[in-house]
Amino acid sequence: MAPGIARYTILAFGVSSFIAGVRSLLRPSGALTSLGLPAAALPAANGNALAAVAMGVYYTLAVAQDNRPFFLATVPMRLVSALVFWRQGWVGVAAWEGGGAALTLLALAWDDARKPRGKMA
Repeated sequence: MAPGIARYTILAFGVSSFIAGVRSLLRPSGALTSLGLPAAALPAANGNALAAVAMGVYYTLAVAQDNRPFFLATVPMRLVSALVFWRQGWVGVAAWEGGGAALTLLALAWDDARKPRGKMA
């Protein structure tokens, strides 16, 4: 059976997280501007960027392992993240997180529905 599509949703998030984190570390002023943060927030923004890089690595590793329990565990946390980002006014980030979580959940359900079931004797 071919790899499930849920893997690709996690891979997309992992790669985008890694790239966003590296970009923010290389151009911290751009990260501050895009999020509407003052220069005083630079240490927190750098910490967030480093966490994004690490998350990108973790997600990619989970894809390589086809770690479906991990895929499922990301869904509620990403939904909470979406809510927090939305309330912060970061609508684009919230949409990416929430939409990605919903897409991953749908992909997991799709993959599960396509699994061959054991034959009854």
